[in-house]
Amino acid sequence: MSSASASFLHGPSAATSDPSANFLQRVIDEAAYFNLFSMADGGPSNPVIRDSSGSVIGMQVRERLHRFCVSVAPSSPERPLKARNVVGEPAGRFSHRWMLAPDDWDATPDRDPPPTPLNPSRSQRFVMMDSVCAFREGDDGFQGFGTGRTLPGRDSSGNTKILITAVGTILKGFGKFSGHDAGTYVYCGSLTATNTFQGNVLLRVMDPQLDLQTDADVYEFAQQTDPEPGVTYLMFRGQAVPSDSVTPALGADQQPTGLIVVQGLRLLELDFKTKGPGGLQSIAKVGGSIGQITATVTFDISAPGGSNLDPIPFLADDQFVFFDRHGAPNAGGFHANSTEGRVFKALLVGQPAIRFGGTGEILSGSGPFAGMTGLMTDNSVVSFTPHVSASVYLLRVDDPQRKFRIEGANHPRA
Repeated sequence: MSSASASFLHGPSAATSDPSANFLQRVIDEAAYFNLFSMADGGPSNPVIRDSSGSVIGMQVRERLHRFCVSVAPSSPERPLKARNVVGEPAGRFSHRWMLAPDDWDATPDRDPPPTPLNPSRSQRFVMMDSVCAFREGDDGFQGFGTGRTLPGRDSSGNTKILITAVGTILKGFGKFSGHDAGTYVYCGSLTATNTFQGNVLLRVMDPQLDLQTDADVYEFAQQTDPEPGVTYLMFRGQAVPSDSVTPALGADQQPTGLIVVQGLRLLELDFKTKGPGGLQSIAKVGGSIGQITATVTFDISAPGGSNLDPIPFLADDQFVFFDRHGAPNAGGFHANSTEGRVFKALLVGQPAIRFGGTGEILSGSGPFAGMTGLMTDNSVVSFTPHVSASVYLLRVDDPQRKFRIEGANHPRA
């Protein structure tokens, strides 16, 4: 292993005696999760921003955030993962300016990118400026910043549409988010005909204070009409154990290009509440083992940065395999990537770790996942010494035949 790889894996400020894996896993799991479905917040459309020639270079985005339940059943050799999707009542709002940017633009929250016309026929980067997320009546929330990509796509009728993936980070919290500046949010969805975003926003916030979490039951959903009947969302957890390998990825010149990371997969259910005792709080329930991922992560191991304002970019190639009821890896799988990834360095009880978000596409599937297409997001915290982690993988699957959907609207109480 090169010195750069060793520095990234072990860190210059690692504790002299490593905490136990179980203890560090509990620290990593001190987090609040908010799984949200985003729809337009008032008005017929989002106003576009144009340059002097009239070309669209961005838009004002106003989102209404709803509770969103994704309840997954395991796959088998004959059947893929399936999920019940239930969109609940409004829970907050998110507003920003999304400005298109050159692919090599060094994005910062204090300067706009040069005017870059929208080209729906190709993938383009954009910057999420002036981001403010507020829950409940606006008293709990944060200011954020992020970057994303447009992707050319088609709806279930074959019409052209623009798909959206993005990664953002909390810059400053207010209300119950005060002091919670280690938070990552990831987007996957699409732009509607009225330039509004529709899709998933998944927020993960480090919460050592334990004031954004609860073990109590939350109230039932006020269910909304399904806004995306041709799409199914799937969600599961990544959770590494020390025996899951982490090895350097080497290029043709035998120099390190990143890491190859193995991680187990488990069932996961997320929910949250906005009212009642404790106010805004989330709940997470981890289920049984369902598979494994092998991720080849490409990034500059020696790169400086890693702060909220200077994250380290990465790419990833992910191979997912799923287990049958006997634990054998023969229940199919799929191949996905991350083309817009950001690494934020962290310390957990003196131990180096990383918080990161990645977004990309589902590229292919095998077995019962054959022919699967769509988008994927990855919202994670990982320690490498010992190797433990907590990841949330969320898939937005093109599903006009509802192959991946569990029918019925009942939402199990969390």
